[in-house]
Amino acid sequence: MITIALDVMGGDYCPDSNIEGALDALKEDKELKLLLVGPSDLISEKISDWDPELKERAEILNATEVISPEESPVFAVRKKKDSTLVVGSRAVKEGRAEALVSAGSTGAVLGSGQLVVGRLPGVLRPPLASLIPTKKGFKLFLDMGANVDAKPEWLLQFAMMGTIYMQQVCHLEAPQVKLVNLGTEEEKGNALTKGANELLKAAEGINYQGYIESRDVIMGEADVIVADAFTGNAILKTMEGTVDFVMGSVKEVLKSSLKTKLAAMLIMKPLKAKLKEYSASEQGGAMLLGLNGLVMKCHGNASGKDIRVALIKSAQFARENVCGVMREAFKEDKEQ
Repeated sequence: MITIALDVMGGDYCPDSNIEGALDALKEDKELKLLLVGPSDLISEKISDWDPELKERAEILNATEVISPEESPVFAVRKKKDSTLVVGSRAVKEGRAEALVSAGSTGAVLGSGQLVVGRLPGVLRPPLASLIPTKKGFKLFLDMGANVDAKPEWLLQFAMMGTIYMQQVCHLEAPQVKLVNLGTEEEKGNALTKGANELLKAAEGINYQGYIESRDVIMGEADVIVADAFTGNAILKTMEGTVDFVMGSVKEVLKSSLKTKLAAMLIMKPLKAKLKEYSASEQGGAMLLGLNGLVMKCHGNASGKDIRVALIKSAQFARENVCGVMREAFKEDKEQ
C-alpha cells in the first residue's frame, strides 16, 4: 500500500473537487490509501455514501485551520500548526504518508514543504518541477517558481534532481539537460547562467548539452530544462497565455460562418484527440523536489479529474523511489 495525504481544503473548488478526485483515485488504484486532511466532521459527511471497501482505505486526519493565499506563507505555516498543509506535511515527515498533494496556496505549499517536511541532506534549495507538453512529448521544467533569486550551485543541483526524476519516472537512461539562456553562444548570458554553465560542464552524471533559448523549450529540444524560478515562471506563464490566445482565435474563426462551423464539425474529434496529448492536467501537478518526502502542488482551480491524476502520479513517484534515489545521490555527492 502507498499512502498519500490530500489537503481536502486546498484549491478554489474545495472540498468537493478534492473529495471527487480522492474517490476516483481509490477506485483506480487498488493499492492506494489516502489520508484526507481537513475538518473531520465535514469529511465524514462528504464520504458517508462511499463504498465500505473504499472508506477502509481513506483515513481522516483532522485539521481545523486553512492557510489562505492572502496570508504570509512562512508566517502562516509557523503560526497555524493545525492547518491542513502543516498537518499533511507533518504526516509526510513522520512517515505516515509518502506524499502530500495540495491545490492550496503555492507559497504555503512551498513553505510547509521546506519548513515541515524538510530538505534532504546536501540539498541547497528545493525546486518546483513539472512535466510540460512539447513537440517531442513531455519534458521536465524546473524551477517553476520556488527560488526566484538563485545561485549557480542551485542550478547545478536542479539539473541533478531533474536527471534523477527523468531516469526514475520516465526511464530515460541519460536525459539531455539544457540551461535556459538568451542565446546559445558561450559568451552570452548573465553571471548566473555563465556560472551555472561552467559547473554543469564539469559535473559528472549529468548529460549536459549547453544553453537553450526560451523559444526552443516548446520544441522539446531537451529532456530537462533548467532555469531560475523568475525566468522559468515567466516562460511557462507566457506559454499558457499564448495557448489560450491561439485557441481562442481558432474558436473565433470556426464559429464565424456556416462554412467554418461545418468545418469545425469535421475536425473537432481529431483536434480534441491531439489537444489531449498536450494536456498538462494528465501529468498531475508540479513536484517540489529535494525534500524528505514528496510534495505535489496542483493548480488552484484543479478539478476532481486533476486531483485524481495528481494522487495517482504521486503514488507512482513513491513506487519509483524518487526520494530514496535522490537521498543516495546527494549523500554520495557530499562524500566526494
